[in-house]
Amino acid sequence: MTLAQLQQLALAGNIHELNLLSLEGGFYVLQALTADGSARLEDERAGVLHLRSLEHARFVLREVPELPLYLVQFSAHEEMVGMAPRSESPLKVKVSTRAFDG
Repeated sequence: MTLAQLQQLALAGNIHELNLLSLEGGFYVLQALTADGSARLEDERAGVLHLRSLEHARFVLREVPELPLYLVQFSAHEEMVGMAPRSESPLKVKVSTRAFDG
């Protein structure tokens, strides 16, 4: 999903929430949840758009109507080589799509 498509779906009220997924390597991916499923935000080459931080995501979303946004952090134990998978849910924290002034 491109940023333009995300904006169109958001204006139509078809985006339920956005998840900013914190991934290994210090980057983030934005996932949009709709009634039809989920889609990741893509760059201009149709590759997954890698974001640097929550503030970078806010900058990218500045023209998109305000939506519920969650920062999602998966368990580090599941990312370690040789560790047994756990059934723990990822940490999911609601954050604002807008930066605070002051």
